[in-house]
Amino acid sequence: MNRSRWKLRRVAFIAALLMSALSSSWAGAQSVEEPTLRVFPRDSLFAPLAADPRWPRFAVGYARYFDDSQFTHVGTADAGASIAIVQQNRPGRGRWEIGIQGGVFSIFDFGAPSNDLVNADYLGGITFTYAFDSFSILTRIMHQSSHLGDEFLLNNEVERINLSFEELSVLLSYDPFEWLRAYGGTGVIVRSEPSNLERWSLEGGIELRPFTTSTKHRLQVLFGLDMRFWQQSNWQPDASFVAGVTLDPVGESSYRVDFLVRYYNGHSPNGQFFTERIQTLGPSVQLYF
Repeated sequence: MNRSRWKLRRVAFIAALLMSALSSSWAGAQSVEEPTLRVFPRDSLFAPLAADPRWPRFAVGYARYFDDSQFTHVGTADAGASIAIVQQNRPGRGRWEIGIQGGVFSIFDFGAPSNDLVNADYLGGITFTYAFDSFSILTRIMHQSSHLGDEFLLNNEVERINLSFEELSVLLSYDPFEWLRAYGGTGVIVRSEPSNLERWSLEGGIELRPFTTSTKHRLQVLFGLDMRFWQQSNWQPDASFVAGVTLDPVGESSYRVDFLVRYYNGHSPNGQFFTERIQTLGPSVQLYF
């Protein structure tokens, strides 16, 4: 009898242990499956486009203009960022994010006596991003306006264009490997001044990172190509190519720095000069928060 009771107690004890383990596993699974909401997260779901000359960033650079009637030596200064406001992770169903983008993109004529401010473009808007596995899609509504510098206006006879517009755009990014990224999308102008601007544009590109160090301060070799096609310019391609290195101190800070050489061939991305084709080459240092 005592032996039977002892066996029953042992079975009951083992069953209790199993139930406790199963209960803990289920509770853990339930906690993992619950959606998590974060405000002002450190990382955005849509990585910056290194070769896009109008992606919001902090940057300084130099551009040598070739065969241009107005400029030869030009300095560039950008101030902007993409900021995630709220982000939610839904296990098994991807992640979504609402954010803002804003920036100022300026060029200076180093050939002028006082390094005149030539043009400044102002950009700002709201973004919505959805990401799942290796895919991310960015939708944004952006305003852009363009302004000439006072010294440039005083020293040159210029027919000023009061250029401003709002554009709705969609970009899809795919990272099949850690060293490869491809992206593409389209945009449509919903309001413009002057009002006769053609509405549609296409954008696509690729980024290659063939080498990455395994040190604490991660260093990557980067090659990037960004292509734009505007209905306004009869779909002629505008190409921006960058090559250099990226310093991304993982786990230590929220910024990344690109040390690049940029080659551009196409219609000027500087708003007041968008009808002119340019060819430039020069170094750039880009900082992303």
